[in-house]
Amino acid sequence: MTSIPTGPAGVEASVPVTVQEPQVSVLFNDTKKEKIVKQVAIHNASVLATASKKAELPRVQSPSSFATISKAVIELEIMTLQARLLVLEGLEVLNDEEKMELLFHILDKNRDGSLSVVELADGLRKIRGDVGFEESIQLAMDRVAYFDTDGDAKLQYEEFKVYVTKLSEAFGTTFHEVAEMLILSVTFNVEDGNDEVDNFVAAIADEDITLALQQSEILTKVMNDDRMKVLFHLFDLDNDGSVDYMEVVLGLYKITHQLDDAATTAFVALLTFDEEGNAKLDYEEFTRFILELMSAMGQTFDEAIFQMTKASAADDTKDEITTKEDFEKILLELGEGTK
Repeated sequence: MTSIPTGPAGVEASVPVTVQEPQVSVLFNDTKKEKIVKQVAIHNASVLATASKKAELPRVQSPSSFATISKAVIELEIMTLQARLLVLEGLEVLNDEEKMELLFHILDKNRDGSLSVVELADGLRKIRGDVGFEESIQLAMDRVAYFDTDGDAKLQYEEFKVYVTKLSEAFGTTFHEVAEMLILSVTFNVEDGNDEVDNFVAAIADEDITLALQQSEILTKVMNDDRMKVLFHLFDLDNDGSVDYMEVVLGLYKITHQLDDAATTAFVALLTFDEEGNAKLDYEEFTRFILELMSAMGQTFDEAIFQMTKASAADDTKDEITTKEDFEKILLELGEGTK
């Protein structure tokens, strides 16, 4: 633990600022980089302590107290500059790979070896300086969704490395050229990052955001799967790019051979997944429905899709219900039978 006094020697300080020594991940175990991270922590704590001391100045009642607090502010500002200088000196001896690891480590606040949407969003705010909290979350979700290859809705180091490389190329340069700029932005640009309220909200929402992104990634992956496209085509009998109630019922009936269950499930599907309110399911809505149906069946997509597609494509149904017209006829007969 490194303690930073909030007042000069011999002067009573309000509350000392304590800097928690950063944990070191398996990836990040180089002494040179550890020293930089320690100075980053000291720098940021000094900045906060300086702001706190400056806020006391307007409430000072006597010239002597004003002088005492002013001296404490100056000492903290010197400490901040010393930490910044040590960080700059430390960066001079790192190669590009070490700088990439350092950038990743600084962003990885909880030291779990991966970057969540919330952690990346804070870094994006500091680098860009012109985005708010909600916009930074959306930007980070887009970046994580694009570069996440293992479906955990986070960026592992190798995924982050690909992202930063692409980001550098988008700037028309290389990581070698922008490495120190990126590191210094996420290190020293405290003002443009999350404030206490943002961090509080982020901590609460972090898990939900990760879960939502995982679900979004699964949906995108399944929608791009040719097997799902085939299944949708088999349900979409009139090839209009959507499936209506009767098409859903007929498709489900081919799978289950239970007309009542198919009709009920189709009704619930339209009620739940028809976001546009047009009594039809477009491809995305249909995919959401099928994934929910597979989950209710206790099966994964890979386990269920083949059987569903095979049943939907089969022409050997025992009953004479193979078209929308057949289904309409059955409905009319059922209706007449209840009179």
